[in-house]
Amino acid sequence: MKPSSLSRGAAKRALLSLAIGSFGIGMTEFVAMGLLPNIAQDLLPDLWAQNPDEAIGRAGILVSLYALGVVLGAPTIAGLVARFPRHKVMIGLAIALTLGNGLAVVLPTFETVGLARFIAGLPHGAYFGIGALVAADVLGPGKRAKGVAFILTGLTIANVVGVPAGTYLGQHVGWRSAFLVVTIVFAIATV
Repeated sequence: MKPSSLSRGAAKRALLSLAIGSFGIGMTEFVAMGLLPNIAQDLLPDLWAQNPDEAIGRAGILVSLYALGVVLGAPTIAGLVARFPRHKVMIGLAIALTLGNGLAVVLPTFETVGLARFIAGLPHGAYFGIGALVAADVLGPGKRAKGVAFILTGLTIANVVGVPAGTYLGQHVGWRSAFLVVTIVFAIATV
């Protein structure tokens, strides 16, 4: 994708889509931390009844599984998709993020939600790495840093607004509702 190959409107839409995906990544990565008691109570009810602190600690494994997915997925996925058009790769990564988070919304057990969190983490690093290249390509020489900075505003807004709002929603409506919002955000980023 070359800067000259996109109209100004298409370039703006591409950057906005990347920023929305960045917002979703910020939410999915950090919102679980504020919802660990809710997750533990729902997915580990027997342990919660005996020892809530231990249940919360065990629920923290979901955060670690996401991080493990990020660490393993970033170099693996980036290497596997290097020969494909970047814009198509980004759509595929956004779809994978949508599916991984959507699975966390519907799967019934701690183990299966853990698998969903791992799956959701896999495209995370590649999304940021390849997304930065796409943003740089879209704006071209002289404006590349501006493009990368713009997509990273999604992460900043997620940390300042999205995560607290998602935590509040998850604590009052149910933890799965926060992940449903994240799933919807990624679905929007694919468009």
